[in-house]
Formats: sequence, C-alpha cells, structure tokens
Amino acid sequence: MSALMFQHLRDTKNVGDAMCSPYDYFDWQDAQAKDLRTPSPDYKIGIYGGGKIFGGLADEAGILKQEGVKHIAWGVGTRQTFPISRKYSRARALCDLVGSRDYGDTRYDYAPCASCMSPLFDAQAAPEHDVVFYFHGGKTEKQKLGIPDDMPKLSNNCNSLEEALAFIASGKTVVSNSYHGVYWSLLMGRKTICVPFSNKFYGYRFKPAYATPKNWKSKLDTGLAAPEMLKTCRDATHAFKAKVDALIKEVCQ
Repeated sequence: MSALMFQHLRDTKNVGDAMCSPYDYFDWQDAQAKDLRTPSPDYKIGIYGGGKIFGGLADEAGILKQEGVKHIAWGVGTRQTFPISRKYSRARALCDLVGSRDYGDTRYDYAPCASCMSPLFDAQAAPEHDVVFYFHGGKTEKQKLGIPDDMPKLSNNCNSLEEALAFIASGKTVVSNSYHGVYWSLLMGRKTICVPFSNKFYGYRFKPAYATPKNWKSKLDTGLAAPEMLKTCRDATHAFKAKVDALIKEVCQ
C-alpha cells in the first residue's frame, strides 16, 4: 500500500491536464501517480487534481471510499456553472481538504495549479514574435476563432510541457483559449489575452485581458501582463502544501 496516491487526468494528450499534479513538482516519499479514471490499489491519502475534475471527483473509478482514507483536492476548479450541483456536493463531502485554483472562492484555500513550480519558469527565453496563439485542440474549431495562417500557433495537445512553455515564451503577446495557456503566459509575465469558452477562465489570481471569438484580432494591443503572478502563485502553493504536509504527518506518523 502506498501512503500517497496522486490522481488526475494523467493519460491525456492535453499537456495542461497531464502536467498539473503536485506529484511532479515536489519530492514525496512513498507516493505514486496515476490517471484517476483507472482503478486504484489501496492508499492512505488520495491527492486529486488539478483541473476541472472536482464536480465528478467522487464518481471516478480510482477513488477509494473505504473508512479511514483521506482525500485532498489540490488546484481544482470549484466554481461550477450551476449554483446547485449534486456532483459538487458529493465531491465536497468526500474531501478532507480542498485547494481551489479559483482565486476568490472563499469556501476553500487558494491553491493554483502546481505547474507554477516547474523550474522551466526560471529560465525563460526572450520573445521572438509580437503575437502567438496557444490554442485548445478540442475547442478552437467550435469557437470559430479563425487563427491566421501566418500567426505562430501551437495546440495544447503538444508533446511536452517544455514545448508548450517554450512556445508561449516566444510571444510578446500571447492569445489563448486554453486555461493553462493563459495561466502559463501570466506566470511568464507576458501580455495575455484570453478567449474563454466557459466560466473556468475567470478565477486567475491576476486577470488577463479578455476577448471574444469575434473580436480578438482587433484587441491584440490590449494584452495584460502580471509580473507578480509567478511569485504569488508559488507562495500560495507552498502555503497549501504546508497544510497537506500536516495532514500527511497526522495520518502517516
């Protein structure tokens, strides 16, 4: 039995979902990581997230329900579309500790996506392009964004976090309809323009500029940068980890 089982949407082409677990950014003892949609061996503490999985968390195949198992949600989206949600109620009832990536949701501790801890943010290359577009592979066609052929672009279904961050760093202004594309651009201090397709894009600690699928091309000079974003998110991550460490010590000592 492992003490800690980190679970999220790990087996996916979406690099944001694949690289959002705190498992990948800290040294943990007696821990494993897996996709939460697959069955689990026994564990003492489950640490789930991040991403927009909170609503269905309690229903996933990998979540153990036996007595004594502790459950932690870390970096999950908590602002559901519907004011009353049975799925969200089940997830809240399941969890002993919740860290929300949605800043301002005062029901929970603020715990941004743990990918902010990647050392890749400490060695950013200088921008090469005025504007780049980091797009969501599954939503862009539906939004009818019409990204120009001559604009540098990359899908979030790319090969690695390294590739995604190098591409985002290459733009002075970054346009994105990917949650993590916007997040990473803000962490890099780039001028950022978000083209949202749901309410999950409104909980960043510091706000990007917003545009619509119809008007984003006319708003390329409106991007907002947040140079303080990286330190703020890392500080919040360390603060939430301290609470996680305390629960681990209580359960596993």
